[in-house]
Amino acid sequence: AQEGETPNLKVWRVSTGEYVMGFRQKSLSRDSWPYVQWTNDEKFAFLLATNEIRVYPGLFPQKTETRFVEKIRIPGISSMSFPSQSKGSGSGKILFTSFIPKDKNKPSRAALYEYPSSKPASNAGYPALVSKSLFQAEEMKVHWSPKGDAALIALQSTVDTSGQSYYGSTSLYLMSPQLSDTIAVPLPQEGPVLDVAWMPNADKPPCFAVIAGRMPALASMHNGNDGKATFLFGNRHQNTVMWAPHGRFLTLAGFGNLAGGMTFWDKNKEKQIPPANPVTAACTVGYGWSPDSRMMFVSTTSPRMNVDNGVHIYRYNGDKVNNLPWDNTNYLPDRLLQACFLPAPPDTYPDRPQSPTLKDLGKGPDASSAGTSQGGAAAAAPKPASRYIPPSARNRAERGGSSLADRMRAEKEGKMLGAQKVVEKPKIVGATGKVVVGMAPAGAQGKSKTAQRREKQKQKKQEEAARKELEEKLLAEQKASETAAAERVDPEKRARKLKKTLKQIEDLKKKDPSSLNEDQKKKIETEQEVLDELSKLGI
Repeated sequence: AQEGETPNLKVWRVSTGEYVMGFRQKSLSRDSWPYVQWTNDEKFAFLLATNEIRVYPGLFPQKTETRFVEKIRIPGISSMSFPSQSKGSGSGKILFTSFIPKDKNKPSRAALYEYPSSKPASNAGYPALVSKSLFQAEEMKVHWSPKGDAALIALQSTVDTSGQSYYGSTSLYLMSPQLSDTIAVPLPQEGPVLDVAWMPNADKPPCFAVIAGRMPALASMHNGNDGKATFLFGNRHQNTVMWAPHGRFLTLAGFGNLAGGMTFWDKNKEKQIPPANPVTAACTVGYGWSPDSRMMFVSTTSPRMNVDNGVHIYRYNGDKVNNLPWDNTNYLPDRLLQACFLPAPPDTYPDRPQSPTLKDLGKGPDASSAGTSQGGAAAAAPKPASRYIPPSARNRAERGGSSLADRMRAEKEGKMLGAQKVVEKPKIVGATGKVVVGMAPAGAQGKSKTAQRREKQKQKKQEEAARKELEEKLLAEQKASETAAAERVDPEKRARKLKKTLKQIEDLKKKDPSSLNEDQKKKIETEQEVLDELSKLGI
């Protein structure tokens, strides 16, 4: 802050609680917060100012007398984002993003930069590595990869021009220094992007999970290098992605205005971990995984929810932990404000796979014959009791009921996708996905229109020749069969039939040849064959 001005943005040192620096901002906006961001090593601090970003030494060594070391000019900037964990662009440089809202006839613009830049700055501003412009975008949310070398940009608008969503629309893009241009992430289901989360383990190949579309929304896994979908988790009422710290386990849930259903997945196996009972955590406000990736919690806290305050723990497979060391009734009705696991360094706990169950070990009522008694008889588990269904309604119950709501639900669920891998279709050589006027379409493999027409004509001739050859073959087989049949019949009967045919041929000869059809002409041509056959019979 300048001399005589009261700072409204202050910086303290966490280790000592000492006031370090103060700034004076003309206006403070929630969309622009935080105005001060540090690199992960705290070497630099970046202050968002009007039309620029000011670079300071990260520790502010001169405290309030510390001066900025550089200005990054970006006209119209309203927000910025720096990765919390960063290995930069691979060259020791710092990556960051900016968002410029639309102004008059200029569209909104999201861009990825590196500091310091290898390109010289111009009058237009600081040079960007890649950027994306959209007229509809009003807000930007950035999701950084665990290495900090790529960013997912969610551009949001409060109005959906298609009129399909009351909550506006969202576009998701992938930006990286390794890409020559911004990639629009291909979503398997159209609709708003409800949640995005990178797989947090930086030692594994990068990937991220997305929940998008209208309910029941579709969750999908994407490659972190090109954004292509690799696995579909299926349609459910879900809007939240929760990764375990090691990146092995994943929870998909429907919190907020949804019922709180949760599904647990093993990313390495690409399979759902079946829970003993359906998992539902209603009225959830807070959630998170433990540092060892074996437990996760859900909490209902005030002031968001003033009833049913408490914390519940679940194992990685969805089993609920009942013997908690605290009593949730002590927090009723509105006494719990926050809950979380104590953090730990990434290398504190090993990455463990799923623990084997009794069934896997050959024990328990669900085990195979390996776990049977010495007599060889397996211990049959008692069949669980279920509600009584009258015989007249049993078939309908299997189909999901006969009411209108049941039928509509069954029809909707029939169109829902289940868990499945995404198989990429083979690319056509020479296809670019865009058709230029005067050029052949993508499916033509680069051939001209004349070549395509000739190829079609050639194919048509080949089909006609094959058809004629087949007809001739069938006709020859028919004649051979008729001849063989004639040999088996009574000679006198055959002679009477041949004489009848000769009489028909004589009658046809007396007619005007122009009035005869093709079948009649062919019958006249067979006169000599009939005479020969009649002479062979000797009658």
